[in-house]
Amino acid sequence: MLPIENLVKKGLMNIEEGRDEYQFIKNGFLKGMGFMGHATMVMALYKNNVSFSLARQARWDSFKIFSEALAIKCGGDANVRYAWYGGSLDELIEVVSVGFSGCKNHDNDNDECHGVGISLFSANFSIDSAMSTVADEHGLRHVLLCKVILGNVEAVPAGSKQSQPSSKQYDTGVDDISAPRRHIIWTAFMNSHIYPDQEIDGPLKPRSQYVLFPNLVARVSNHLKPSQMSLLLKSYRIYQEQKISREVWIHKVRLIVGDRLLYSVITNA
Repeated sequence: MLPIENLVKKGLMNIEEGRDEYQFIKNGFLKGMGFMGHATMVMALYKNNVSFSLARQARWDSFKIFSEALAIKCGGDANVRYAWYGGSLDELIEVVSVGFSGCKNHDNDNDECHGVGISLFSANFSIDSAMSTVADEHGLRHVLLCKVILGNVEAVPAGSKQSQPSSKQYDTGVDDISAPRRHIIWTAFMNSHIYPDQEIDGPLKPRSQYVLFPNLVARVSNHLKPSQMSLLLKSYRIYQEQKISREVWIHKVRLIVGDRLLYSVITNA
């Protein structure tokens, strides 16, 4: 992890562990980690320093202006929510410093994407953002907690190449209207509708040793139906052939095996 003084130079303020703000965000993050919550450690929390530069102050002012404008359009509520974004440390520092302009969306290159834009994950599903992270040289991973202007949302199916609202009625996309897990902010609005607020650093992985796939298969084989085992092996073969990313493969494994059984396997490895 970068020394605190280096992060301060990047415009981030360390939040002390004893503060209510620290505990509130930490507890929310761990709750959203689901089956991985008890096996995850939060090492540090930093806050975006709005007063660090005129450019950063301007981005915050712009976010507030767009919030107010969208509230007028939507009948008084801009639908501002918190959402998670994961990536490498360098990428997240760039987002905090200059916005999403140079950012590569991890989802746009696979069939799991819901449109072309910036994908963030609901505050209740920090585990999905953690799956999008890249470990730094110390093995730590980093996620951003962002304020997001959602406005009126529309459902965007998986695999869609939609890159803008389908009509003037809508502002942003979502994977599921009734139970949103993934929010899609269109590229044209990525620096006006998203404000990076907090950064969390930590291992974001089990304290136990990494579970190799053969060990996973051996441990879950007695709990899965033959059809489920077939799907599990097929997903691994596709991953080995580099036809899907590790994040997409892990998502498929979670769907096949189930989070409860996965947690039991990982924590007892």
